[in-house]
Amino acid sequence: MKNIVFYLVFMVFAIGASAQAVSVAGRVIDETGQPVAFASVVILKGSLVIGEKIASEDGSFKLMIDSVGRYVMKIRHTSYVDFSKEIQLQTSLDSEVIVLKKSEKQLREVTITASKPFVTRKIDRVVMNVQDNAIATGKSSIDLFRLAPGVFINNGNISINGVWGTRVMVNGRMLNLKGDDLKNYLANLKSNDIKSIEIIAHPPAEYDAEGSGGIINIVLKKNLNSGLNGYVGADYSIGIGKYPAYRPYLSLNYRKKKVGLSGSYSYGWEKNFQDITQERSFTDNGQYHSATSSTGLRNSNNVKLGATYDISNKQYIAIDYTGQFGSYKDTSHSVTNIDYPLHQNNTLSDGIFPSYTKTKFSNIGLNYGITTDSLGSKFTLVSDYTYNDRKGVSGTYSKTFDFNNTVIEDTVFNFLYPSIAKIFTADVKYNKMFKGGMGLSFGGKATVTDINNENSYQNYNNGEWGKIPGLGFNYKYSEKIYAGFVNFNGTVAGVEYKLGLRGENSDIAGTLAGGEQDTVIARNYFNLFPSIFLKKNLNKDESNSLTLSYNRRIKRPSYFELNPYKYFIDNYTIQTGNPFLNPQFTNSVELGYIFKSQYYIGLSYSHTKDVINQVIENDPALKQMTILRKNTGSNTVYTGTFSIPVKITEWWNTSNNLLLTYTESIAPEFSIKEGSFVLQTEQDISLTNGFGINLNGLYTPKVVTGNIVTGRIASVDLGIQKKLMKNKLTAKASISDIFYTNNFKATSYYNESVIRIRQKEQSRVFSLSLVYSFNLGKSFKSKETKSSNAEEKSRLK
Repeated sequence: MKNIVFYLVFMVFAIGASAQAVSVAGRVIDETGQPVAFASVVILKGSLVIGEKIASEDGSFKLMIDSVGRYVMKIRHTSYVDFSKEIQLQTSLDSEVIVLKKSEKQLREVTITASKPFVTRKIDRVVMNVQDNAIATGKSSIDLFRLAPGVFINNGNISINGVWGTRVMVNGRMLNLKGDDLKNYLANLKSNDIKSIEIIAHPPAEYDAEGSGGIINIVLKKNLNSGLNGYVGADYSIGIGKYPAYRPYLSLNYRKKKVGLSGSYSYGWEKNFQDITQERSFTDNGQYHSATSSTGLRNSNNVKLGATYDISNKQYIAIDYTGQFGSYKDTSHSVTNIDYPLHQNNTLSDGIFPSYTKTKFSNIGLNYGITTDSLGSKFTLVSDYTYNDRKGVSGTYSKTFDFNNTVIEDTVFNFLYPSIAKIFTADVKYNKMFKGGMGLSFGGKATVTDINNENSYQNYNNGEWGKIPGLGFNYKYSEKIYAGFVNFNGTVAGVEYKLGLRGENSDIAGTLAGGEQDTVIARNYFNLFPSIFLKKNLNKDESNSLTLSYNRRIKRPSYFELNPYKYFIDNYTIQTGNPFLNPQFTNSVELGYIFKSQYYIGLSYSHTKDVINQVIENDPALKQMTILRKNTGSNTVYTGTFSIPVKITEWWNTSNNLLLTYTESIAPEFSIKEGSFVLQTEQDISLTNGFGINLNGLYTPKVVTGNIVTGRIASVDLGIQKKLMKNKLTAKASISDIFYTNNFKATSYYNESVIRIRQKEQSRVFSLSLVYSFNLGKSFKSKETKSSNAEEKSRLK
């Protein structure tokens, strides 16, 4: 750590020693004080262009000028009246605030292409500008993720720069989804809803310190039209040779003067399958072979309602509601053979393992915001209340046979594990802007969580189900987290900086009662989480630059991982929770070089201690395998990132990413040191008459996650789309994993046990999508609501 801090300080002074140039910096805003994104800023001397810059998403800009003198500054944007001003440069101008007036002729659709690059880089994140960009047309959010440098997706899990644990947010609201649920949601969130996507490999202090990896924040489009507007659509897909899925959806927005209303609804129905085989050895020379086939059916109803009221041009209040109501039914058939050199000792187990989960999730949020000055300083208050009711039951109906096919064990029971979670959060932030481009932000957050889990077992006697005495238990979890943060940003000696510090105090109590397991677990800890971001431009037009990032993170176990439930996958495989889990801590640093504003080379280092890993423990005496989470040693990842976008022709764009990784996963129970790489390529072809073709390819020889090393992962996806009815109707057909190569193979290492796993699922899918958008009304400015309980909702699963 001392070496990292020394290096950061050394770089500040080293890169700050370069000569300074006269600069013009400021912000472009509208008459309401809101930033005007991507305005064109030009400095002229006569008819000669001296400098040119596209303002960033927050309206800020900065140009370097070679010499002092008299110039003309012109600012243009398609939705505003052109601005022109004469400036006299004797020294740098660092606090210009330009106010643009709305154009009398509002454009129904604004397309900014050449002036709005698809990928831009801020000091602490990469921004993909999705809105009005031809490259993004018709894609889902998960398709867009694949275009981002350093992002790797496998089976719904996402990593940034080789570090897993990436969280996904929508408008600052953490998605309460994981695995297939997250994958399906992202696949159905289309680019026509998205303004931009922020890839935050090292989250700064204003974000919760929760998480070992980075954050991907999806910023949705603001409703820019009064009257009624929205879209309606439907998706249909079928796994080739297997099962279908469909999803109709509707989104409506209505605006009249100061009041805005919004609502959306979607229904999802999906059937899928999964085949898993496992092999492992026992110390008594027994060989374990298991084959499990599962079929699942998922139903989901998703509702979102919102209302905003503009108190004034600079002040608003908003309320929103999100509801998710769904169920998942899964039935597994498992056959397990345990073979010995003496066949008289052989056994065979044949069982059916059904499970059913029903979830009722509700969240109500309150937003308040006010812009306090002409520089864009802003105060926000965000509060949320979440109620999550989850009922789950799993069954075990199996028989075990000896070598003569005689039944030696007959097992029938159900396990019930309902839970209720209540979460309250309140988040206050103030961002103060100063003349000269400096900024100060600070705030605090309070989180109160209460979760109650009632776990019980049932057996079947005399024609009815009844609880088994002495086996049930209750697990109550209480958590209070209080946090505060401060950020400073500005420029000194030609170096742009953003320095932050966050403090979080955690007060946790878990009570396990029932049977012989009575236990009270209490913890209280306070931690500091610093973050440092530096950027040095290397040329006048700021297209080449060096960046340096550092931060510290914490990953607390999810609420579900702490619940000591027992879920039987088959007669010899159990999945359980662990109430004794501790949080893990990660330090990461990255040095990057940006060339011509689009090519990127990055070198990063990440070290995590007390890693929460999914491990597989093998009990030779009981011939039982237990899947659970444990704190296991440390994990170190070295990464090289290469991003190479290429515009081959006006109609053919390609994005190519190469990720080199070396991972050291060290614990008393295992030691893994492996190098690997991930290669991703995306080909976008825009044809005439509204046709477009997209081809995506991915390959990696292996991935290391904890004590598990996967085999090769590869896939090729193809999509074609057509725009109709003056671009109001979009039709798309696609097929994923064309060659059916994205099947999971892995080896687990724990103590002396080696377990080999193969998994097949419905990855080769043919999909059809139709979306019709309608837009009635004139342009207006709307507010974007946020959420204060992003971290907490992500830990409900």
